[in-house]
Amino acid sequence: MRLACRTAALLSILVFAQGPSLATNSSSTGAPTDANWTAMNANRNGTNHAEQSQVGPDNVNQLTKRWVFSIPPASPVKGLDLLQNGSISPPLSVNGTVYIVTSYLRIYALDSTDGSTVWSYQAELNRTGVSLSQLTGHTHGLAYYRGDIWFSLPDCSVVGVGAVSGKLDHHIARICADIPGNSGLYDSSGVPPVFHNDVMIWVSSVSEGTDVGRGFLAAYNLTTGTLLWRWFVTPPAGGDPLWDQTSCPLTTCHGNVAAYQGDWGAMGSQNHLSLAGAGPAFGQPAVDEKRGIVYVATSQPSPDWNATYRPGPNLYSDSIVALNVTNGKMLWFFQSTPHDLFDFDCGWNVVLGNALVNGQNRSVVFKGCKNGYVYALDASIGSLLWYFNPPSVKRVGTPNANYVVTDSYDPTQRWIDYPSASVFEQCPGANGSIESDIAFAYKLVFVATYNLCAFGAVTSVDSFGAGHWGVRQLEPAVSQANTTTVSNGVLYAGALDGYIHTFDARTGQEIFALNVGVDLYESPTVGSARCGDTLLLQLTSPSSYGVFSANQR
Repeated sequence: MRLACRTAALLSILVFAQGPSLATNSSSTGAPTDANWTAMNANRNGTNHAEQSQVGPDNVNQLTKRWVFSIPPASPVKGLDLLQNGSISPPLSVNGTVYIVTSYLRIYALDSTDGSTVWSYQAELNRTGVSLSQLTGHTHGLAYYRGDIWFSLPDCSVVGVGAVSGKLDHHIARICADIPGNSGLYDSSGVPPVFHNDVMIWVSSVSEGTDVGRGFLAAYNLTTGTLLWRWFVTPPAGGDPLWDQTSCPLTTCHGNVAAYQGDWGAMGSQNHLSLAGAGPAFGQPAVDEKRGIVYVATSQPSPDWNATYRPGPNLYSDSIVALNVTNGKMLWFFQSTPHDLFDFDCGWNVVLGNALVNGQNRSVVFKGCKNGYVYALDASIGSLLWYFNPPSVKRVGTPNANYVVTDSYDPTQRWIDYPSASVFEQCPGANGSIESDIAFAYKLVFVATYNLCAFGAVTSVDSFGAGHWGVRQLEPAVSQANTTTVSNGVLYAGALDGYIHTFDARTGQEIFALNVGVDLYESPTVGSARCGDTLLLQLTSPSSYGVFSANQR
C-alpha cells in the first residue's frame, strides 16, 4: 500500500551528535564536516548515502542527543480535507540549517546548533479548476536546488521557498488542469520535484481505486515557468489499442515486456469516468546530469486487486522508466510485474550508481519493488544486469510478479484465484516484500525485506471512488516501512522496536542500538552543524502510523 494510504503523526526530530569523550584512538578523524542532505534520499542520485569522517563503526556508540524539535500541532489549512499532525518527510540538512515540512504543509527552517526556528513558511492551497480527490497533507519530502527549498502541494502545484529568506520565490500552479485524456482525479503525493539545469520535473499522483487519474510527469522551464513536456504512464481514457506500439516505438525505445494489442482495454471507461489507470510512484526519481536522463519508477495498476477492466501487461505500471530530460521521450522501460494483481508497485527511491560489470565500469540503475526483487539495470539501455530474490521470502499466488524468473505472465487473469471469489492467500502480502528505500555505497546495495503473507477476497470495481481497490477483508494489513542510511562505513536502520540499529556496512555485523523509545518508520538523515559536528536527524512517530483499511463493500 502506498504511504498515502497511511495515517501519520510524527511528533519530533531528535538530533544526535558525537559525545564529548570521543576516543582518541578512533579511526574516525573527528575533523569538521560539511555533510549535506539535499533531497529525500540524500542527493539527486537517490543513494541514501552522505559521507563524513567523524562518526564511524568504532565510535557510533558515542552518539548522544544534541537537541529535540517538537513539531507544533496542526492548524486548519483551507482546502485540506484531512488535517494531520507531525511529518513523514526526511529532514534536509543544507549548509548548517535543517529543514522539515509538516503534514499541514508548513516548512520549518531550524538552526542546526540548537534546533531553534530560523523561519517558517505556511503553504496555501487553491483547488479551483483542477480535478482533485480528497486532499491530505501527505508530503513525502523536500528538495534543495539553487538556493530554494522545493516541495509539492496536494492541489497539483509546486513551490520554491528561499532557503535563507523563507520567502516564496517560485510557484507553479494547476499542473493537473486540462490534462488530455484524463477522466479521473489526482490526489496527494508530496514527492518533491527533481531538476536538471533549468528544467524542473514534477511527479503527479493518482489513487489506487477506480477514480484514478491519468498519471504523468511534467517538465517546466525554471526561468519562465512554462510547460516543456508531459510523459504519460497510461493511454488516454477510453483506451488506445495500439498504446504499447506507439508509446515505445522500436526505433527509439525498447523494454523487457512485449507490446500487447488492446493493453489496458478501454481504460474501464463508464459514463466518461476512468475505472483503471496508474501513475508515477511516490519515490524520488534519479537524474543523470551528464546524459540528461531522468529515471522514474511507477505505481501499481489501479484498482489493485481486480483487473476486470485492464487486460494486458498494463504498461507502464510497476516499471522503471528512462526519459530524455529535454523532450520527455521514453528511452527504455523495465516492467517488474506485468498485469499486477497484488499491489506490487515500484515505490520508494530510484538509485543511480556505478558498478564494475564484466570488468567494465557501468552506470547502473538499482531498484527494489514490492514484489520482493531488487533489480540492477544498465542505465544506458535498460538491460537487466542482475536481480536479487531474497531467499527468505515466501511466494504464493503471485506468479506474474516472478516475471524476471519465469519470463511469463497471464495478461487476461482478472484476479487471484479467478474465477473463485473466496478468500485467497497472497505472498508477499499487501505490504510487499520490499516496502522501503534502498541505499547504495561502497559498491554495495542495502535493502530491508519482509516476509508477511496476506489474505483477502475480491470485490467489485464497478463503482467510481478512491476506496474501491477490488479487495475486502484484507488481513494482515500492517506497516513495515523501514529505510536505510549509510555514512562512513555505518548502516543505520530505524525499527519498530524504538531503536536506531547500526551495522558495519561492509560486514553486516550489528555494532550498536540507540534507544529512541518510540516506533521508528524512517532511518536518520545525515547533516552537519555550523560548528562542523556531524548530526543524525531522526523523526519519531506514534504507533498509529501504519493503519489503513480497504473498502468493505
